[in-house]
Amino acid sequence: MIARVLAPLLVIAALTGCTRGVGSAAPTTSGGVPPTVSVAVADFPSAWLAQRVGGDAIDVREVGAADLRTSGADLVAYVPDINPDVDAAVATLPTGTVVDLTADIKRLADPRDREKRDPYVWFDPVNVATMAGTLAKTMAKVNRVPYMATQYYGVRSLDVEADSLAVDQRLQEILSPCRIPTLVVEAPVLGYLARAYAFDQVPLILWKPQREPVRALYFTIDAEAAVRAQAAMYDVKALPVDTLTEKAPNDDLLQGVLDTGQEIADHQDCPLVVPSATDRPG
Repeated sequence: MIARVLAPLLVIAALTGCTRGVGSAAPTTSGGVPPTVSVAVADFPSAWLAQRVGGDAIDVREVGAADLRTSGADLVAYVPDINPDVDAAVATLPTGTVVDLTADIKRLADPRDREKRDPYVWFDPVNVATMAGTLAKTMAKVNRVPYMATQYYGVRSLDVEADSLAVDQRLQEILSPCRIPTLVVEAPVLGYLARAYAFDQVPLILWKPQREPVRALYFTIDAEAAVRAQAAMYDVKALPVDTLTEKAPNDDLLQGVLDTGQEIADHQDCPLVVPSATDRPG
């Protein structure tokens, strides 16, 4: 638990250590807010993080892969391996204008293709805290007033960190321990949640019902019919998993992660835990 808490704290601490140069003068906006940085994004987690970290000092431009090259933004923020078209577009952009939000995260391999990485890092909320620090650090570098931007974005990323660790704490409460430790998934999108909260993620194609009894099979929307048919065969539930790449409940990424964890707790025979003050993010 200590390691899971300290890692993002160290990232944020590095952000807030900047000092203003003696006698320096630079343009600023009113109220201690640095000049605006424009950030182009093509997925929901990047958009959510950009708005949370950027506050009043960001212009978030939500664009498609085809428009990333011509967005005119100061920075492109993205999560690799969600969309190959986005990855291809980002590869053509100049160094220094792109931030990989997962750069400071230990990524998992995609079980379907070992040459790729699992993109769904936000299902471990500690990773969300780390991503916020990565974005804050990079936005400060491209801002015209870096010393002020470092403090402004750094403080806002601390808020994201606090919310992320609160959700992590709540997920530990409701998911540890669960009496059914196996997550049977049609597509392996819960790898980071499984790693963080001690589950075994088993692809549906490799599931052995007699050896690994479960109460639910999890699917992404593209395979609903096939999974529901198999669930009916073994008298278990078929439950959808929203990957949160395009949206989240109440437009809140952490709320989406918490809701996913609660849904899993409801079907993995987890002991009932009374909700704490950290039950809801924000």
